[in-house]
Formats: sequence, C-alpha cells, structure tokens
Amino acid sequence: MTQRVDFLVPGFSKCGTTTLCALLAQHPGIFIPSLKEPWYFSADDFEERGSMYRSLFSPAEEGQLLGEGSVNYSGYEREAISVERIHANNPHCRFIFIARNPIQRIESSYREMHHSGVRFGLNAPYSLEACLEVFPQMINDSCYMSRIRRYLDRFGEEAIHVLFLEDLRRDPQGELDKCFAHLSLPAHGVSNSLTLNRGSEKLKDSRLMRFLRTRAWSGVPLSRIRPERQDELFKPLGLRVPFRRKIVWDGDSRKRFEEEVAPDAREFLQRFGKPEEYWALS
Repeated sequence: MTQRVDFLVPGFSKCGTTTLCALLAQHPGIFIPSLKEPWYFSADDFEERGSMYRSLFSPAEEGQLLGEGSVNYSGYEREAISVERIHANNPHCRFIFIARNPIQRIESSYREMHHSGVRFGLNAPYSLEACLEVFPQMINDSCYMSRIRRYLDRFGEEAIHVLFLEDLRRDPQGELDKCFAHLSLPAHGVSNSLTLNRGSEKLKDSRLMRFLRTRAWSGVPLSRIRPERQDELFKPLGLRVPFRRKIVWDGDSRKRFEEEVAPDAREFLQRFGKPEEYWALS
C-alpha cells in the first residue's frame, strides 16, 4: 500500500525549495522527511519503492500533515508521469511551488551542473550557451508556466499555491503564513535564519582538473573518490574552485532566453498576480 501524502513542494528546481521545506517543517502540524528529495512519484522503479517511501514517514506524529519536496516532479522529463501517480495517490493533494527570476535560476542551474556533474560523470561546458545545448532542462525547467500547467489542469487552481523567492526573502514569516493557510493550518512563528544549498558554496573543476578527469590513468582513480571528499582534497590545491566571476550571457544564450523563457515568464507573472516588471527579464 502506497503512503498517502497530503501536500508536496514539487518545484521549481533551483528556486529555494530546500530552504522552503526546512521552514515549513518547523510547523508542529507538518512532517517532512529528513531525506531531502525522495523522487518517489517520478522513479522508474516506482512500484518497488513503496515500502521505502512509507518508512520515510514512520516518525510522523498522529495528526501531522505529510509532505515532501522533490523538484523532479516538475522537471519536464518526469512531470507527466509524476502528476498521474500523485493524483492516484491523493486526488485532493495540495501543492506549493516557489519561483524566482528565471535568469537567476538558469545561472544557479549552470553552477549546479559544474558542482554536481562529478557525481554523474558529466563534464559541463564552460560557456553558458554550450551548457544550454547539452542540458536542455536548464531552459525547459525555467519555463514555470509550462511546468505548472499540467498540475493546474489535473488538480485545479485551488490546490496550488505559488510564492516567489524574492517575497520569501523580504517577508519570510508573511509568506510562510500564506503557505500554512493554504494547508489549512494556523500561523506559526518560524526561525527564518535558514539559507540552505547556497549557490556561493558551489565549486567547479579547474581546467587542469578537467584535463585529469578525461585521462584514463587519472580519471579512473578520481571516479572512485566520493564527490564530497574530492571537494575536501582538491579545493585547497586549487583544483576545485568557487565561482568568482559573473556568468557571461553571450548573444546566443540571450537570444534563447528571450525567445523561449521570457514569454513564459511574463505569462506566469500575470497568472499569479505579479506585474511584468517584477522580474528584470532583459
């Protein structure tokens, strides 16, 4: 028997979902598992993972609302199957989405591709335009209106609450109270000092480190070292380095954004009560 969930924070990726879930979990009426992103409803082995998913919620107290935040549920590659599985699990499920300026989301995704690529054997291109070509999710997952539309169609607008990272930073308690009200919970004071998964903490390979990864004599031994350990070992040596320079948007990357993302962003802002100038999209 599948674990029934009351609400989900399915997106959007690189928009503050980790921090939002940590803040929501401070409410005594909410239980969110310690595992950051179970990716249950989007998993290829969905049927086999049922018992694991149930075990995540076993520490919950009676009466608490059960929820979790897996941004893969709104990723363009897995959202269709996720929506149908979530609806089968609970047709009255509630959702909280958090969005941010899509320019900043793409830049955050670029840093993440370089930081976490080592986990998956990926060598993210250094230019933004090349990265957008290699990783289409950087563009597609920044089209919030396209991503949320399937949820609106399946569950209805009343099931969905959208907040903006910019508003959460400006008035965390006020924005969280709106989330609690959406879940039919009373307002609750929370510690708003949390800022998790900071972009400033992301690292990338130096060009020498990239060279070493592509050689059999060095790449194979490197692949056997845990990514976290690699950061510990190679950051002091200047082989894993922080992002110091501003990300460069060349003509091609700007054109792609203006053609593929900006129209979607304007529609999203209008749909959820923000003026077009709320995000500087130029």
